[in-house]
Amino acid sequence: MIALQSLRSRIAGLCLVLWLSSCSSGAAPSHPLNEDLARESLQKAMQSWVDGKAPKDLRPDIVVGDPAWEQGRKLVSFEILAGEETTDGSNLHIPVKRKLDASESTVTYIVGTSPVVTIFPQ
Repeated sequence: MIALQSLRSRIAGLCLVLWLSSCSSGAAPSHPLNEDLARESLQKAMQSWVDGKAPKDLRPDIVVGDPAWEQGRKLVSFEILAGEETTDGSNLHIPVKRKLDASESTVTYIVGTSPVVTIFPQ
């Protein structure tokens, strides 16, 4: 029993060390964010979806991983809620009000611009 507790303590300590080593100490993000490019890319991707294109049609410039789009759901309309976006330094988190088929919802997209433009729903 004591050996198991000791092992758990060591594993927890190792996890803590790994987590702390992954935290930055005020250094510049390893993947710089171009906010204008992120906004433009999301606009382009959403419009492509409305126009009936597939995510693969945007490659290699933009990589999109949206399950609803990949499953063939139709995006009828969208509104990018630009005033509500946030950033974590490497990605721009942009809420989008979207209407799929007959349902409407707001989804936050995580948009990165380095080393390539990537767009994924949160």
